[in-house]
Amino acid sequence: MTRFLRFLSTYLLAAGLSPLAVQAQMAGSLPNDPSRAITPVTAAPVGRPTVLALPFFDDFSTQPEGAPNAVRWAVGGGTLVNNRFVLAPPSRGAVTFDGLKSNGQPYGSFFSDTDTLTSQPIDLSGLSAADNVYLSYFWQAGNIFSAPTAASSSRQIFLQLEFLDNTGSWRQIWIQRSQGVRTGFRQLLFPVTEARYLHAGFRFRFHSSGNQSNVDGDDAWSIDYVRLDRNRSAADSTNRDIATSRPLGSLLKRYTAMPVWQYNANPTPSNELNDVIGTTVNNLGPGPAGTPVNWFGRLQVLPTGTVTTTASGGKSLDPHTRQTPISVDARTLAIPLTPEEKVLRHSIYLLTGETAASATVRNDTITRVTELKNYYAYDDGTPEATLSIERFSTGAPRYRAYRFDLNKPDQVRSLRIYPILPAAAGRVITANVWDDQSGTPAAQPKATQSITIPATLPAGQSYIDIIFAAPVPVSGTFYLGYGHGPFGNSVVPFALDLNNAPPAGYFLKSTFGVWENASFDYSTVGGAPAGSIIMRAVMTNNSTVTATTDSQTAAAYSLYPNPSSGLVRVDGRYARAAVLDALGRPVWAQPVGQLGQPELDLRALAGGVYLVQLTLPDGRLVTKRLMLAF
Repeated sequence: MTRFLRFLSTYLLAAGLSPLAVQAQMAGSLPNDPSRAITPVTAAPVGRPTVLALPFFDDFSTQPEGAPNAVRWAVGGGTLVNNRFVLAPPSRGAVTFDGLKSNGQPYGSFFSDTDTLTSQPIDLSGLSAADNVYLSYFWQAGNIFSAPTAASSSRQIFLQLEFLDNTGSWRQIWIQRSQGVRTGFRQLLFPVTEARYLHAGFRFRFHSSGNQSNVDGDDAWSIDYVRLDRNRSAADSTNRDIATSRPLGSLLKRYTAMPVWQYNANPTPSNELNDVIGTTVNNLGPGPAGTPVNWFGRLQVLPTGTVTTTASGGKSLDPHTRQTPISVDARTLAIPLTPEEKVLRHSIYLLTGETAASATVRNDTITRVTELKNYYAYDDGTPEATLSIERFSTGAPRYRAYRFDLNKPDQVRSLRIYPILPAAAGRVITANVWDDQSGTPAAQPKATQSITIPATLPAGQSYIDIIFAAPVPVSGTFYLGYGHGPFGNSVVPFALDLNNAPPAGYFLKSTFGVWENASFDYSTVGGAPAGSIIMRAVMTNNSTVTATTDSQTAAAYSLYPNPSSGLVRVDGRYARAAVLDALGRPVWAQPVGQLGQPELDLRALAGGVYLVQLTLPDGRLVTKRLMLAF
């Protein structure tokens, strides 16, 4: 589910556009979005009315992230419903014109038409000007990363509204050309009172124009809170609605995900939770008096666990107030201390007095999912931008690293990272594990592993795992990160999450062998939060430090044939064998009756790259790579 891959490649530094330039890093928007290729476009449901009737309303809060709902919108316009790219929307969820097609690929290489959002047909026949039909909506220029490029005679960058008349022709109603400035959401109203629009097949559409290749700018726009109805006026700019807005904060205090066994090992596990979790709310109502609103939090272990409720809160919201912070106490949420991996969903519910039939009741709730599995993360897995180590041609390799604080000794299986392809393809990067030395990584890593970034990834996969030759024992505080050597003018971009950030001092960079904080902040418009590179520590839950073999002993063991069709000979005496997949997950354990035998029968496994882990009679480990090819 990850998405929105666009990238301002090497031109950013030369143009002075990088927000990270003062820190000798590169940032860019996303060049393509491979996750859209595996996410089905919303299909028109069976039984959808051929023509819709008034009222028409969509604040894009009634669906998960993805294509707009086909009940109300035509399929395939390339827009994306989300709550991550927008800044301070009227209600949670908006539709973004991000300049990518429905399959996540760029449109071309010119400044021209990009995304389109077209309503399904709406029956306005039998109405007249006296019915006062009006269309209203909120629009925003830019996104969480940047402003659109300023329009010029050679750069047609705009968002436009059109109506379909009774002759089948589209008529321009409104156009907003980019001023090169990122804006907040602004509301507009337009009458739909001319006779040529009052017909049985009326439609309206928005379409954007900008850089079709997303190289010189991020020409994004967003639309929210679209409402078409009768008995309105040009002054009808309010809605009796209290709505959640910004993404919900993380359930965990330091991380966005952590191993379940590390959570359980905290002497007071609730200390791993944020003191409060919160969002913001908007009062879109007319007043004149304030509107009382209450709220409470909930937590559920998915899919069917018991729901835990937090203490509630409440206040009176003045009319037209925007982005009012609200929160609930998270420390009282009860999470079962069982060893099974868990997926947690926490929510904030508003109590606004709206009925279940209200079109706006869905925006009264906002949720977020947290995983307690086998890895640490500071990100939510969804990129909004990219980050690259700066260009250089000489000197020591540059590194970026995260700090992790353990509740019990453990082992690092791999570094999981999200490369931006094809720009990063073919580059050799190195993953390192460092012990802590007075608050920074030690002078020398305790484990290192290099990998060449592949040109493509399997369908549905956005990450690569750099798996260490043997699990790396760690305790207390450790650091995990990546780096690469001189590449001249080349860059190696990785995905950046702009909606989450590690604690201060937990993201570091090494330049010429000196470590320093590498924090960054995009908070220029609407309170865009700091970012987090999508880089995760995959752990093993083995608190026993298992000695690994020396290189001479490891070299005495071999697997053949390699590649193999499934029957693998082991050259060397060992006690037992296990097989891990490319993500470090156990996929095969040697049956008890076959322990130590010279042949492994792996024909039940799918083709691919695996790690065969041999435990020697003295307890040491030998790890060998194996390719299965059928």
